This record gives sequence, C-alpha cells and structure tokens, in this order.
Amino acid sequence: MRVQQRRRRDAESTRRRVIDAAAKEFSRRGFDGTTLSAIAHRAKVSKQLIAYHFGTKERLFQQAHDEKFRPLAHWSEPLPEDPTDLLRERFRRRLGDADYIRFLVWEAAGSRNRTIPGQRERQQRISEYGEELRRMQQNGLLPAEFDYRMIQLASLSLATYPLAFRQITRMVTGRNSTDPTFQRDWMAFLQQLGERMFQERHCPEAPTKASSPRDKTTTVS
Repeated sequence: MRVQQRRRRDAESTRRRVIDAAAKEFSRRGFDGTTLSAIAHRAKVSKQLIAYHFGTKERLFQQAHDEKFRPLAHWSEPLPEDPTDLLRERFRRRLGDADYIRFLVWEAAGSRNRTIPGQRERQQRISEYGEELRRMQQNGLLPAEFDYRMIQLASLSLATYPLAFRQITRMVTGRNSTDPTFQRDWMAFLQQLGERMFQERHCPEAPTKASSPRDKTTTVS
C-alpha cells in the first residue's frame, strides 16, 4: 500500500512539473514554437513520459491552459466606484498576470486552425464585464457618447499592451514594462486619461459619490 501511495505521489508530482514547464514554454514560445523536447528538458523528464501522460502537444496545451491560466481568469475583480480609476486599476491588476498575457499573445498568433481553449467560459466573462460597464453607463457614471464595448476594449488594450509587447514599450519609452518606475508612471498616465475621459463633467446626470453604488464585483477575461 505504501509503495502504491508513493508511486501515485511521484506520478502526480511529475505531472505537475510537466504542466508547470508547459505553461512556461507556451508562454514564451507559443504553441507552434514549443516542442515536447523543450518541455521535457525544463521538467527534467523524458519526452516519452510526457506522451504517456498527455498524448499530444494539443492536449498538453489544453491542460496547461485549464490548470495554470484558467484559475487566473476566474478571479473576481471589483469595478471601481469612481470611473476615473477604471483604466489605472485594470492595469494594476494585470501586473501579476505576465505569463498569462504572453500566453494570450501567442494564442492569438497561432489560433487560426485551433479551437480557443475555454472559449465559451471566456466569452461569458467578457460579456459579464461589458454588462457591468453598460450598467455604469446607464447610471450616468460613464459618458453616454461612448460605446461601452469600446470602453471595454480600450481598458483591455491599455492594461495589457505594455506587458504583452515589452519590446515596443522599450523602444517608445526607453524603459522596460517590468520596471516599477515605468509601471508607476503608466498608472499615473492612465489615471490622468481616465479623469479626462470619465470625470463627472462628461456625465451631467451622474450621481454624487455619496450616492454612487458601492463597488460591484464581476469576473474578468
């Protein structure tokens, strides 16, 4: 019995190492650029062992997404009570998701012939977040002249672009997006931008902060 339990623990430990290694490799090289040999080398196992546990690279890609990245996507995120904080807070919350952002970039580059992992659930989260923005707009907290879906897309873009395209960020600003000083400056810029776009003078019927709805929690993409 003890031998069997030890073998099960060893097998589970090996499986976790492979999933961790696959998530790193897919994040850095994408699906097309990742090989089972590279994953095996990182996980310190044989390629044959990966094939035994997962079969194909496609199945391993799906498992890496489901186990390493889908839990991140299920986090709840409060929408700020003050809409001028929307852009800054979106970026701040993305700072811990660098591997997932790179994963999404590679997924976009190579998804022409593949089903997007977890597409139904991800579409639902995106729609739920958009509905919260629409409600904020109906309550006068966001400008009526903006399409709320464009606000959502803009917030996604501004929150992720510097982290996804670090080389462009470096060429434009001369700094790395991993630099805490750059991150503080970008958040300050997003705060200024949010104030220009969403402050109450653009929303004449907006309730005062004293009567504003409390923070609402929604899931994010």
